[in-house]
Amino acid sequence: MLNGNKPVKKAAVYCRCSTSLEKGQDVAVQAAELRRYCEAMGWDYEAFSEYDSGWKGEQPVLQDVLRRIKRQEFDCLIVHSLDRLSRKSPSYTNRLLDELVEGHGVRFISKVEAIDSANELTWNVVRPIFAYFANLYSRGLSTRIRAGIQHKRERGQYRGGRPRKAVDADRLKTLLSARNGSGWRKLAERYNEGLRPEQQVSFSLLRRVANQLQFGNGHAKDAQVAA
Repeated sequence: MLNGNKPVKKAAVYCRCSTSLEKGQDVAVQAAELRRYCEAMGWDYEAFSEYDSGWKGEQPVLQDVLRRIKRQEFDCLIVHSLDRLSRKSPSYTNRLLDELVEGHGVRFISKVEAIDSANELTWNVVRPIFAYFANLYSRGLSTRIRAGIQHKRERGQYRGGRPRKAVDADRLKTLLSARNGSGWRKLAERYNEGLRPEQQVSFSLLRRVANQLQFGNGHAKDAQVAA
C-alpha cells in the first residue's frame, strides 16, 4: 500500500462548485457529508470550500490547501468526488495527485468513487479513469455551450455571455487603503467575506478594476463598476 498504514491526525476537506447554481451540487452539501465521514473515522479536520471552475479556474483556495499540505499541516486530503478537485487534463490531475501522495506522503480520498490512495487497485486503476471522465465532461460541456450560442446567434436570440459582475468601488477602495502589503489574492478573500457566491469576484477582476479607477491617483466616480 502507498500510505495506508500512516495514521491520519488531521485531514483537509476540500469542496468546490463552479457556481452557486451548479446543478445538483453545493459546497455545503459536500462539506456536511465529508465532515460526517471524518468524524466517523475519528479524524480531526479543517474544511475548505470555494466557487470556481475546476477546468479553467485558478482555484485559489485549493492552491492554499496544497501549500499547507506541502508544509505538512495535513495528513489527508479528502474530496466529495474527483471532479470536485479538478476537471483539468488527466495528465495534470494524475500528476498533481502523484505529487501529493508519493512526494508529500499525503493520503487522498475521493468519497463518491471510493478512491483511496491506501488501496493500490483503486489508486492505480480506477483513479486515472475518473480523472479522464472528469475532463471529458468539461470538454463536452464546452462544446455544447458553443453549439447553443451558435444556434441562438443564427436565430438572433444571443445577447452575450455571462452576466458581468459589479465591483463595489467603495468597498474595494476601503480594502486598498488598509491593505498593509497584502497581495491581491488576500484582498479578494477579504472583499468576498460575507458576500453571496454570485457576488464574489476573483482577485484578477479586483486588480483590473483598481487599475481602471486608478485608486491612489484619484477617486472613483461610480460606487458600482461593472467588469
